[in-house]
Amino acid sequence: MTLEGTPTNESQAKASAATNRLSVAWPPFAEKLAAALAKLEEDQYLILLVKRTNRFVQFAAQGSYGMRVETTSNAYLSKPEKLNERQIATLLQNGWSDPTASPDESTPENDPDGSPNFFVEFPDPVSFTAVVNLAVRTLAEILRVPHPGSLQYDAFSADGEKIALPELGLQHEKPASHKDEQEDLPQLLLETLKSTTSIADLDYDDGDIGVRCGSAVVFVRLTNDPPFVRIHSHLLRGVEQSEGLLARLNDMNANEIVMHFIYRNDTVYAVADVCAAPFVAEHVALVFDHFCAIADGIDGFSG
Repeated sequence: MTLEGTPTNESQAKASAATNRLSVAWPPFAEKLAAALAKLEEDQYLILLVKRTNRFVQFAAQGSYGMRVETTSNAYLSKPEKLNERQIATLLQNGWSDPTASPDESTPENDPDGSPNFFVEFPDPVSFTAVVNLAVRTLAEILRVPHPGSLQYDAFSADGEKIALPELGLQHEKPASHKDEQEDLPQLLLETLKSTTSIADLDYDDGDIGVRCGSAVVFVRLTNDPPFVRIHSHLLRGVEQSEGLLARLNDMNANEIVMHFIYRNDTVYAVADVCAAPFVAEHVALVFDHFCAIADGIDGFSG
């Protein structure tokens, strides 16, 4: 792996090497992956998913048209998971094509040669060595997946029949049904907030879970279709609109990647949304703690 820049001393060289060291488990996994891909027949699919995230690399066998490989774009990622500019630039440098449109626009009917994800087409006959090199490099070096054990897989045919690939040595994903997942979300959210706040008697009140964070009262609720955890708070009431107020809110929104600040009807609100499909307790707790720290620190605006 080539490192940018030249270390100025031995300690910097060791630090850089440690930061960029890859697990020795990746090369043998690459061999297993190549063997599994070679078994796929036309209209069969394999998805490698990073556990507890929405990130993936997926493979579609297309018979005489070769194989298409895709990796997740930011259109499907929540804010804590989104790819940064350097990761996106590195994907493009490694041969991935940019997403051609949004998920709503890039459908098989409207965009048959494009994708809402980053994608690469490998012509027939498929070089599985090239496919695997790109996939493993993407997972290990760009997405920074530390070890193949951080992955699980799903494999299936176009008619939905599951395909077992035990040679991968990975857990076969067994997702809960959409109905079961939706029914579990309220309890998952409540237990996450109880653990995060150490408040055992938290409960829902008209759809909201209310938590006092210093000077602010923060409310958390679930939204549906698609499911999100919405965190919101009335930060200031009885505030007169002024150019100074709006300018400061604009500055805060420009510098804040998680929260959004809104002025409406003499009130300043803060809002943050966390994707709940899948529900990742660590992400919800991280955004909630950040939201509370910021909300508690806001006690006035200069107009």
